[in-house]
Amino acid sequence: MAIEKVALVYIEGSLRKINKTLIKCCESECFHINPPPDISGSEVSARLLKDKGVYERLMKRARALADAIGVKPDKNASYDDIDYSVSVDFKNYLDEIDNMQRELSEERMKLGSSLRSENAIYHNLTQMTGLRVDLADLLSLKYAKFRFGRLPNESIRKLTFYEEKTFFFYPFKQEKNYTWCFYITSKTEANDIDFLFNTLGFERTMLPDYLKGSSEEATKKLLEQMEAENKRITEIDAQLKAIADREGEKLSKVYAKLGAISSSYELRSNVTVFDGRFHFSGYVPTSEKKRFTELINTVGDVSLTFRDTAPDETAPVRLKNNFLFRPFEMFVKMYGLPASNGMDPTPLVAITYMLLYGMMFGDLGQGLCIMVLGLILTKCTKAGLAPIITRIGFSSAVFGVIYGSVFGSEEIIKPFFHVPQIYELFGYTEPPQDVFQASNMFLILALIVGICLILLTMIINIFVSLRMKDYEAGIFGASGVCGFVFYASLIAGFGCSFVFGVDIMNTAYVLGLIVLPLVLIFFKEPLLHLMAGHGMKSEKTVKNGGNIDTGLKARLEAMNEGSGSEKKGVGMFIIEGIIDLFETCLTYITNTMSYLRIGGFVLSHAGLMLVFTIIASMFDGPGKIIMLVVGNLFVTGFEGFIVGIQVLRLEFYELFSRFFKSGGVPFKSVSLNSKTA
Repeated sequence: MAIEKVALVYIEGSLRKINKTLIKCCESECFHINPPPDISGSEVSARLLKDKGVYERLMKRARALADAIGVKPDKNASYDDIDYSVSVDFKNYLDEIDNMQRELSEERMKLGSSLRSENAIYHNLTQMTGLRVDLADLLSLKYAKFRFGRLPNESIRKLTFYEEKTFFFYPFKQEKNYTWCFYITSKTEANDIDFLFNTLGFERTMLPDYLKGSSEEATKKLLEQMEAENKRITEIDAQLKAIADREGEKLSKVYAKLGAISSSYELRSNVTVFDGRFHFSGYVPTSEKKRFTELINTVGDVSLTFRDTAPDETAPVRLKNNFLFRPFEMFVKMYGLPASNGMDPTPLVAITYMLLYGMMFGDLGQGLCIMVLGLILTKCTKAGLAPIITRIGFSSAVFGVIYGSVFGSEEIIKPFFHVPQIYELFGYTEPPQDVFQASNMFLILALIVGICLILLTMIINIFVSLRMKDYEAGIFGASGVCGFVFYASLIAGFGCSFVFGVDIMNTAYVLGLIVLPLVLIFFKEPLLHLMAGHGMKSEKTVKNGGNIDTGLKARLEAMNEGSGSEKKGVGMFIIEGIIDLFETCLTYITNTMSYLRIGGFVLSHAGLMLVFTIIASMFDGPGKIIMLVVGNLFVTGFEGFIVGIQVLRLEFYELFSRFFKSGGVPFKSVSLNSKTA
């Protein structure tokens, strides 16, 4: 449950093994490749490989050939028995397949096109039943024009108005809206007659000039021709199937290997070539070192050198969490990945999110409904929020048992504030009747939870900051050692005084545990420079530093906020320090009070359910049940959504802001599926 540890690996080998090596890196699914070093000013005769895309073109060609012979290639097929390693080998094999199927495919394409045309002609000929004239004579008239097609039924009656026109009209078959027909006119008047029939809605159908005999004879001959062509297509399909049966499996493997090589070619721009050998580097999870080494060693003539990452090295980050916490990585990535030498906050986020959600929206019945919804969404969708909904629904149900709330009713289960040891601890002489009478208890508990979380995140910040050598945040920051001592001492002092009646805030306590931490926070900049003078340098100190004078005033005047910034005087330093202290103290107060919303949402949930209960009491029978169901659905959806947002706000603004160090680079494992044809 942390940031997975990675190791830097240097890979080198014979240039002829580069494709296979990159493919194996992709197959491992655990290799993050590094960009190549800058060799522009290098005196060494090194060069970078380029992505020529030749294998991508071959892959597309293999896919087209597979479609032509009726094979569905599998890009995930195993290709270990395919010996082809260079583009020429693949090209020669694809040429061989192409020669096998090209003539057959072209012939089949022509026959298919011819059949489509003949089908249309066959349909038209069936409309000319009863025509005894030789079609060849009609289609080859020298001094007249023959037009075949269909005319709207209402237009046929209008032909009587054009009896003076020179044309012969012959109807065939009448349908619902149209009548199949033909007309013949003289060649000299063809344009006028064609215009006339067009205005009447005539739809002409072209007939090929190879038709001979009567319509029945032409139809019979055309049908025989179509049957012969269909038979030939069946023969071609059988021949193509034979090719597919013989070469389909191998072609699919070739396609898969071309896809792998094509994907690996994207990585070639990260490879440096020197003296006939390739060189590149990347990161591998420490837990995968053995498997990765065994996989690369199968290539042969390739060497690997591993090195552990340094604490200050910017290594890629891959979060590693168990089943319960893993869905909450989504919230962490929304805020930003932690630095490689930082801490993965996912477990803390998961625990606190479920805890706070359950506290703010505790109801056994509604919580179980939310959990069931999450389970359904998890099974039916790939939504990253679905598993989180399941977990917060369970948390809501657990706190519903503690609160004694079942669909808003507090009469089924005994709530925790009815236990004598609990309500007496909070000053009640008798058990509160409902949540509203126990409101003080909930608000106090909310403050206690908030204080504990603030102190916990301060401890985490101290640990993370000191490990990252950020002494300003770890020691003198508002969430550092000084801030922790100040806040914890203040809380302890007031807590002992108000709760136990013990006044521990004497002069020594106040000066040593409250005033001194504020003074150290006020003088954090000169103290940081003093520490830098004794070898304790943080990144920020190194940026600002130089030779620091031993005098306090000289150090104050020499301090810069950054490179090239103006010097700060003593007065400006004091003003800024006072403002920072005021802001820090105000932050402690506002952050602590912010957790009162936990108790506030407990009360608001009870209030909303009380409103719907009162409304439901105004109805009888089914109306009452319907109102209770509607009320529960509304509260579950509306308040459940609002509480989710409020808890996320607490996570980001109250917890993350105290300790989270972002800036991590995501671990991106190279993959064979980055390109597809």
